[in-house]
Amino acid sequence: MRTKIVILLMLLFTSGVLAQDTPFVMSPELETHLLTLETLTAEIRELEPLEEVVLKFPSRTELMEYLNGVIAEELDDAVIADAMATYVTFDFLPPDADLKQIYLDLYGQQIAGFYDSDTQEMNVIMTNGETPEDELPLLDQITFVHEFVHALQDQHFGLDAYMASLDELDNDDKALAMVALVEGDATYAMTLFTEQATAENPFGAMLEILSSGLEAGNLALPADTPEIIGAELLFPYEAGMTFVTELVAAGGWAAVDEAFANPPASTEQILHPQKYLAGEMPLAVSLAESSTRLGGDWEQAKSGVLGEFYLAKFLDQHLSGRMASDAAAGWGGDAYTVYRHKTSGEYALTLKIAWDNDAEAAEFATAFDAYRTTAADVDAAEACMTIGTKVWCAAYAGTDTILIAAPTLELAQSLLDGQLNR
Repeated sequence: MRTKIVILLMLLFTSGVLAQDTPFVMSPELETHLLTLETLTAEIRELEPLEEVVLKFPSRTELMEYLNGVIAEELDDAVIADAMATYVTFDFLPPDADLKQIYLDLYGQQIAGFYDSDTQEMNVIMTNGETPEDELPLLDQITFVHEFVHALQDQHFGLDAYMASLDELDNDDKALAMVALVEGDATYAMTLFTEQATAENPFGAMLEILSSGLEAGNLALPADTPEIIGAELLFPYEAGMTFVTELVAAGGWAAVDEAFANPPASTEQILHPQKYLAGEMPLAVSLAESSTRLGGDWEQAKSGVLGEFYLAKFLDQHLSGRMASDAAAGWGGDAYTVYRHKTSGEYALTLKIAWDNDAEAAEFATAFDAYRTTAADVDAAEACMTIGTKVWCAAYAGTDTILIAAPTLELAQSLLDGQLNR
């Protein structure tokens, strides 16, 4: 779950050019149609185009060739190992999961368009697999509007620099929140366009969208998509749109424009927009160094901030979605470190969470005890218990929670003592 793995494939097309085998020549009618879409999008988003945007219509075959190349280049062994350290530690994925293939299968089917901030080029992959004639079908118009908003973002806010800054973060939670602003903005504008375009004949328009989407196979995630990967993909669009909707309600599109200069700092702010509007920032949390307790056979594999989104997804594995989200909602800040055994490849975890108040801390303690009871089918009264292949320990002190996971009880207790007696 390193920053790059979270955002890479949402933003991967900012790193290169997708070539078309055959140059496409637009008809005058199509040029007029696309200019009308650009004008409508600019009016909806309240941002004037500052320069022309080049448009391409690559085939899905060309997309897949490009996607294969980008994944092979960007998802190297170090990036995969970094991501898997967190995915496996929190039981999001099994140790033998093939991340490259998961992403290739998912994005090869789901991508309908993208904007390249390096070249200022928009790409729309037609749902019918053909090159456009004199007018885009409605579903492709919706894709066009979404990607044109990205072009407007780039021209007005420097999207390329904004995205590049994410790769410098050692904070997956903040990175996902910043992506949610970008995608939520485009999704909200796209939704407003769709409402306008379908107002006269909503039923007929919906049938057209469903028919086109089902034919293209991109209205639903592939059945074998791991839950966490699907959730990461959808979060910036769904939660991001809700976030942007709240900003517009509070201050119009100007509030969204201002957010690009002062982006959200956590998924908590995305999930609870009023916290962003009130300026409630994540708390700084620190952990005691645990390397000496682990010994020379262990190395640090990953450190960072888990955040409310991932914490809720972790709990959701053994609790109802509502209980998991409620328990995570009092999150105030956290810090975690994952260690990896150099020989066995096993992982150990130290995680400290700061809660907004004592009541929120108590609610999480109740939820985590229920999580452990359900997962291990034992009494949760003990501080440490075995769940799957790891021993999990929990300690609660006021508004702080410490969670430990390790391959053995002895190691888990040692790590817990190190955090409690720092």
